[in-house]
Amino acid sequence: MCDYEEFVFTCTHSTIRLKSYCHFARNDPNHQCFGVKKLRNVWDQNYECENCREKKSREQQWNHGGHSQGYGYSGYQG
Repeated sequence: MCDYEEFVFTCTHSTIRLKSYCHFARNDPNHQCFGVKKLRNVWDQNYECENCREKKSREQQWNHGGHSQGYGYSGYQG
């Protein structure tokens, strides 16, 4: 049985990572496990996942980075 850990973020996303290989996967050249995958730990994180943090950072840069609304061609010729 290979052991896994789950990390749960405040944005409700989660990620699962390999903690350790089982005996068979360690001896397999491609580390393939054909047995049961065992979730050993679930860790609550006190922050958002990397993707949500990057998305929020891009949105803040867009809103505060000099991209003002109301300038440029609007396409309306009224």
